[in-house]
Amino acid sequence: MTEGRVTVARLAEAKGLPVEALHRFGLSDADEGVRFAYTAPDGTAGRTRLRTGMRGAGGSAWAAGDDRAVVAYSTARALADARAAGYQIVVEGESDCWTAWHHGLPAVGIPGSAHWDALAPEHLPVSEVFVQVEADNAQTYPDGVAGYVAAVVGRIRDLGFTGPVRELDLGEGVSDLSELYGGDPAGFAGAVAEALDRSRRGGEEAP
Repeated sequence: MTEGRVTVARLAEAKGLPVEALHRFGLSDADEGVRFAYTAPDGTAGRTRLRTGMRGAGGSAWAAGDDRAVVAYSTARALADARAAGYQIVVEGESDCWTAWHHGLPAVGIPGSAHWDALAPEHLPVSEVFVQVEADNAQTYPDGVAGYVAAVVGRIRDLGFTGPVRELDLGEGVSDLSELYGGDPAGFAGAVAEALDRSRRGGEEAP
């Protein structure tokens, strides 16, 4: 795909998702790229995100001049899906959320690896939590992915969550939900279910 201004249509094509799905999640085209608001569990609009790159790393930032609260990325529908499923998947960023939400899977996005404290009790209306473990990437995880995961797990415990918190490894060579889906769209749901079961069979909770 050639370089140029990022649009909702280009993001949808890159992620293998319908344009209508991204519009439903609140994405809209702007002169600078694609804009969307992170929304608090009560529906209040949080700070606006601006996507200027096809990849979030180095191409996603807060919109200038917006001083609203930094909140984790979720929607009322996504929280309802989490309640129904009984578990929540914690990911970093927004694009994994789009992939999960389009397929009816629960997910909540940390708005940048340094903002794990944006997680709130309302994001965890479940009995089990999975923290997605990505490959180390210096841009996304300046202190390493292990430090990020530990911080997220610590935050979840500090919020009073007492159920299992597990690390979610999607398999060798697969970093995140978007990549898993892009590699095999037809097998995506089964691959996620297998990864969740594999995490549970591991028997150990995240430290």
